[in-house]
Amino acid sequence: MLIYALGVVSIAVASYLLEQKRYMDDIDSRLLAAASNIPTILPTNFHDIARTPDAISEEQDRYNLELMSQHTRSGDLTYLYSYVMVDGMIYFTSCNYTDEDVEKNQVVTYWTSYPEGSPEYFDAMTAKEPVYVTAGDRWGLFRTILIPMTSPGGQPYVAAADMDITVIQESLRRRVLHVFGIGLILLLLAVPLVLAYRRTYFEMSGRLLTLNQQLQDDINQAMKLEAELKDATDKANKANLVKSQFLANMSHELRTPINGVLGMNQLLLDMDLSAEQREYARLTNQSAKVLLDTVNQILDQAALEGGGLILKTESTLTVPFFEDVLQMFSSQISDKKLDLTLHVAHEVPAQIEIDAVRLRQVLSNLISNAIKFTYEGGVQVFLTWQNGTLAGEVKDTGIGIPTDAQQRVFETFQQVDNSSTRHYCGTGLGLPISKQICSVMGGDLQLAHSNQNGSTFVFSIQAPSCSDEPEKPVELTGCSNVLVVTPESAMVAWFEHELSVSEITLQVKNTLASALPKLREADVIFVDSSMGDNVLEAMSDSFNPSKQRLICLAWLGQKLPDNVYGRVEILSKPLTRSGMAQFYSQDSAQSQQLDVSLSGRILLVDDNMSNLKAIGDQLRSTGLDVELVDNGKEAIARCAHDQFDLVLMDLQMPGMDGLEATRLIHEILSDEAPPIVGISARVMEEDIMLAKKEGMADYLCKPVTKDVLLGKVAEFLKEPSLNP
Repeated sequence: MLIYALGVVSIAVASYLLEQKRYMDDIDSRLLAAASNIPTILPTNFHDIARTPDAISEEQDRYNLELMSQHTRSGDLTYLYSYVMVDGMIYFTSCNYTDEDVEKNQVVTYWTSYPEGSPEYFDAMTAKEPVYVTAGDRWGLFRTILIPMTSPGGQPYVAAADMDITVIQESLRRRVLHVFGIGLILLLLAVPLVLAYRRTYFEMSGRLLTLNQQLQDDINQAMKLEAELKDATDKANKANLVKSQFLANMSHELRTPINGVLGMNQLLLDMDLSAEQREYARLTNQSAKVLLDTVNQILDQAALEGGGLILKTESTLTVPFFEDVLQMFSSQISDKKLDLTLHVAHEVPAQIEIDAVRLRQVLSNLISNAIKFTYEGGVQVFLTWQNGTLAGEVKDTGIGIPTDAQQRVFETFQQVDNSSTRHYCGTGLGLPISKQICSVMGGDLQLAHSNQNGSTFVFSIQAPSCSDEPEKPVELTGCSNVLVVTPESAMVAWFEHELSVSEITLQVKNTLASALPKLREADVIFVDSSMGDNVLEAMSDSFNPSKQRLICLAWLGQKLPDNVYGRVEILSKPLTRSGMAQFYSQDSAQSQQLDVSLSGRILLVDDNMSNLKAIGDQLRSTGLDVELVDNGKEAIARCAHDQFDLVLMDLQMPGMDGLEATRLIHEILSDEAPPIVGISARVMEEDIMLAKKEGMADYLCKPVTKDVLLGKVAEFLKEPSLNP
């Protein structure tokens, strides 16, 4: 009996050990396959980012959880997770959880710490090969694999997989008891038990093989999807590269001739022309600017679609910036006899940090559209500021937008009227581009409302304050009583807003009969030119020039009646705060026109003859000595033998481009090389950066207006002299 008992015990122990080893070998292989697959489950740079508590959002964590859960279920595992070690503490970065975890309130989310981890968990961070652990914690008894890994950015982390072996351990213990029981009745049931054991063995082996095959299929599918994704990404990157090159070429091919048209047309406008000739030249200039605006909008739309819009924020004087934008539309409101006013709330800071170029683009689109569709009344711009957010409103009294068209005003290439017989030209890109720019600037652009009485667009952007001082209101020194005669509500609202914080008494009248009795009470009388010449003449005959000032609010280019000259001053619309203050401080409404005179020698390099002629003549008109060459090689030769104060260099030229010529000039002349300013129709940010990298001191984008050209030249030459 003793020998039999020892035999039964030996069989039980041997059975336990063999079965345990088989289970563990199988479990270890499955754990290795599952944990090794974690880098393909999570985003490629996930463990470069997951290094702080707030690096991963709850939404991303839930998404990672779902991916982990799917692979856990497919591999018949308990947990699949990864962790990092920060300051000696382990933090989970991704992990699935079970229904039992939810019930016990022990769900692991992103950045859950694991202080009770066994030493192997900490050692795995620096191990050279996978570490296998059998240990228990508050989640249960597990067989665990810990694989040390490194992220694409070189950050260490551990990919791990667990399988709950509590059930297996219990199963093995029960099997030992069964062996002892079987030993008691082995003589009677030996054969049936052996057969049952073999059948059970093969069934379990088959199940394990099936699970392993399923896991391998999942791994193969994941690898296939990864390869397809990589291929699609490569194709998309190549397509973007081709698109960017196409845009650069299109920009150059379109902007170069436009620059010639605008330049030659400006020279024509500077000549002594008849009224008819000047009108023809003005219309030509206007058409060229419309074409340029269309090109810019198409390129901006392409840049936005490709994610290539980069903001360049800078501290900007608030009121002067917005007033400059309004002044751009002096001619348009004059043509249509409209009012354009700016209302800046008193809490708006004197300086804000914005991308002035992009915000000007948004405002220009909104104001231009408002003027286009308005025939009576005018356009009002309102600005407020709170907690770093600048909010604006552009309100017009135009024809409005039909209800069925309001939903598509922000769609690309869509207009209110898309028919071939529409009355208004445009690309349908202004509003979509403006909305996307506002979005990039941390805000939004919306159509607040629109009906037959007009439309209101509202926008917002992030604009941190750069000054603790609010913008100062308009000051009219020595003035205590102002009389405004106008029928326009927009003009009334502007005066009321600007004078609301002063001690000046404001009186507003909309007829001559009601204004004349109040005339003697006022220090300054503003008469809107929309009242007509008769009202202005009557007011001129009734006021006291020695004690009062009579000012006509006129549109650009509007002339006074002959019989009021010398008595009535002119203040041009659109009215602005700084314009009003500057005008009031003068003794007369007449301002001197200043001519810019520059001195120096300039080398102009461009392969386009029209551009050479246009830019060269504009420079010579200021007194500059200008040499013209049409290729890079000749430019190098001229610089080597002659001395120049400045070189204006085109970038794209046959034979030798401007970049190579710039590089060689710097190599040959070293510190004696003149400053070189690039002038090119290539307007992409990478083109500008490349030009400066090759040695260009600055960069001008074609088409270049005369004012911009001379302003840039003046920066590199002597200070200009101003001759009245």
